[in-house]
Amino acid sequence: MVPYEDIAAIRGVVRLYLEGMIYGEPEKLRQAMHPLCMQAGHDKGRYEFFPRDEFIALVGQEKPQPAGSHYPAEFQMIDITGDMAMVKLSDDCFGYSWTDYLTLIKHDGAWQIVMKAFYGHGPSGQL
Repeated sequence: MVPYEDIAAIRGVVRLYLEGMIYGEPEKLRQAMHPLCMQAGHDKGRYEFFPRDEFIALVGQEKPQPAGSHYPAEFQMIDITGDMAMVKLSDDCFGYSWTDYLTLIKHDGAWQIVMKAFYGHGPSGQL
């Protein structure tokens, strides 16, 4: 049985990721994502592949929502095996709807996102 503390911690890391991205708070992204985290996926028909810090720089070019404002996001799935977890997440960010698959690993007692695969559906509300 998976400890409730792990589920709560994983949800907390994913919230940090979302808030860091949507509110334009790079420190939250750095906290949620391992320094070697890689990302790959499709955005507006383009295949993209880049490391965490490049992602943070790209987020910095977007107009963030005001901190604390509502953003659409839904956990579709959390699957945990030992110290590894997979989260499927649907969210709207920067006027676009996304599905993210986030792989997290627990190391030294803390969960962090180590890999992200994403798919851009189109303008917000396309999910």
